[in-house]
Amino acid sequence: MASYQVNCIDKPKASSTLEQITHIGYYESLDRPRVVISVAEAVARIEANSQAFYVSTERGKTYLTVVKPENGGKKHLRSLTDRAGIDNLLTLEEV
Repeated sequence: MASYQVNCIDKPKASSTLEQITHIGYYESLDRPRVVISVAEAVARIEANSQAFYVSTERGKTYLTVVKPENGGKKHLRSLTDRAGIDNLLTLEEV
């Protein structure tokens, strides 16, 4: 399974901490431009076990997991929090 480091995110309002991320960005290789995919596409790839995505932290790689809300809401991505208590995805630059 291929594994990619996520290095940017996109959400409707960049300054909002409440809105969900809509897209993630990564590089497939050093000589290719950044790839940006929707969260729905990333969820599908993770669930199909075809690709994995991670955020680089001071502790190493933190892989993204799929969150399935109990109330039937949309699936979304989450990374483990670090010592600051913040989802590491939210610390990445905007697309």
